[in-house]
Amino acid sequence: MILAIETSTPVCSVALQATRRTVWEKRIEGRGVHSERLFTFTDELLRRAGSNVEGLEAVLFSRGPGSYTGLRIGASAVKGLLFRQSVPLYTFPTLYSFAAGLDSGIESREIWGVIDARRTHLYCQKFRWDGIKLTPESDALIKEISEIEADINDGAVIVGTGLERLTFENKRSITKIGTEGISAKNLVRAFNSDHLRQQFRKEAPESFTPEYIEMGQVNNSKIRD
Repeated sequence: MILAIETSTPVCSVALQATRRTVWEKRIEGRGVHSERLFTFTDELLRRAGSNVEGLEAVLFSRGPGSYTGLRIGASAVKGLLFRQSVPLYTFPTLYSFAAGLDSGIESREIWGVIDARRTHLYCQKFRWDGIKLTPESDALIKEISEIEADINDGAVIVGTGLERLTFENKRSITKIGTEGISAKNLVRAFNSDHLRQQFRKEAPESFTPEYIEMGQVNNSKIRD
């Protein structure tokens, strides 16, 4: 069994892959929900599977960028969950996971993962889905909204939060997918994909730190390794 946790946005999502074809999810969206529901969701899913943490093959975590509070709560939960356990922890880039949830459902397309940030900025990353593989075409950055609007091409798909802040006067065929596209199930799907699994990073739970992008890193600064 594989447990996956997504807390980088106002969406709190926990997914459990019980079998290769069976993935359950507990999900809620709102302010302050991560601290209230994360452990509850995890416990409910493990009980449903008739198992416990020791029965897990791996834990997957969406490592950022994103909400400082959400990522901090999620990381703390993972540390507590895996304390003195031999279960491996794998982390996956958050914006990559947004795009990974879409790739098989659309034709060859430009895909953007975005997360609302402070002031006039969004976290963003550009990908290309060619019908077979999902490939990043930029790093995860925090950029001015006007700059992102200029970079997104007609026909693109955008998934994430802060979409209401984006306007496209001369681009008519852009598809926007909001928080419904954010799910811990995306992590499970990526982990089961041969070409996406290489994007996961094995972490030591006790020393793991999520990837926060600070406002001082604005304008084409890469996320730290």
